[in-house]
Amino acid sequence: MPIKLRTAVIVSLVSTLLLLPGQALYAVQEKATEKEIVSLRKSIAKLTQTLGALEGERSSVQQALRRTDKNIGELAREILRLNTQLKGAEQRLAKLEQQKKPLLAGLQKQAAGLEQQLRQQYKAGHQPRLQLLLNQRDPEQVSRMLHYYDRINKTLSERLESFRQGLEQLDRAEQEIRSAQQDIFDRRDLLKARSDDLESVRQERRVVLSKLESRLNDGGQQLKSMQADQRRLEKLLAQIRESIEKISIGGDERSFKELKGKLPWPAQGRVSRRFGSQRDGIRYEGILVEQKAGQPVRAIHHGRVVFSDWLRGYGLLTIVDHGGGYMSLYGHNESLLREVGEWVSAGDQLATVGNSGGSNHSGLYFAVRYKGNSTDPLKWLARR
Repeated sequence: MPIKLRTAVIVSLVSTLLLLPGQALYAVQEKATEKEIVSLRKSIAKLTQTLGALEGERSSVQQALRRTDKNIGELAREILRLNTQLKGAEQRLAKLEQQKKPLLAGLQKQAAGLEQQLRQQYKAGHQPRLQLLLNQRDPEQVSRMLHYYDRINKTLSERLESFRQGLEQLDRAEQEIRSAQQDIFDRRDLLKARSDDLESVRQERRVVLSKLESRLNDGGQQLKSMQADQRRLEKLLAQIRESIEKISIGGDERSFKELKGKLPWPAQGRVSRRFGSQRDGIRYEGILVEQKAGQPVRAIHHGRVVFSDWLRGYGLLTIVDHGGGYMSLYGHNESLLREVGEWVSAGDQLATVGNSGGSNHSGLYFAVRYKGNSTDPLKWLARR
């Protein structure tokens, strides 16, 4: 390529980048981000399989608990989606009903006017033009009367056409209303079917929990099981940290650190178990917030979802990375609403409160970790 032409091409490219630096960099960054997320998902999927090989995970009771918890999560998420769609359909129906009211009122008014005009013309006889010709002797008067009558006739014709169009519009509105009503009926039927399915799986889960409790009645067995659960979580967090460091997809460490003591609560409710409390020889490394099943679980800060799956002892668990080694954990959920790789902001819903993972009461397990080390979550959350 000649030097002048090569120089012109380079200048052109540089000029384009100078004019649109944000777009150019965004395109590159977007591609890199997609590759990073694919890499993270593969890493987490591999880790989840590895965790399954740890001590006790192959237990038929634990596998049954995992299956029922995940089934409940999927059904609960579908019910949440159906409820949202049902509300939308009901709002659409209400809007259509409101649109129908002025249409109907306008047609009723038009009908009354048309009825009066038709009555007057009927009184004038069936052949008013002929009667005008026979009754009037003045040709000029006849011409004026015929012109006047034609104008009335044209107005009547236009009013009739407008009335016909209004009827068609009303008919379309009523068809849309009937369609919206049928949509609501169908969604309600599907919602009831899914709710029945959910109750059936919950009953199955109660049987599984009963078997699990009878196996863990021995205090030593209970302690071993809880210690194994903690080892799983530690392994999971270590692998996640390693994956994040490799692909560099963290958030803003500085803003998270600066908000210590000001972060919003992930769920409303009473703290029934505090950080550092001892039970069965195991130190609790988070807090347990009591709340009814199905209530929202929200992110405490901007970050990226790095885990969204079932983990023994913690049930359906979501982990959000906030950058700089800071992570927040949300466990015992009924359903998970975010996928690995999704960005979330403070207040975004991550899940719904539940009792997955073997818990007897619904509530949220919440924890904050810094470079793998547990820290008291209450010190990070705003006072209330």
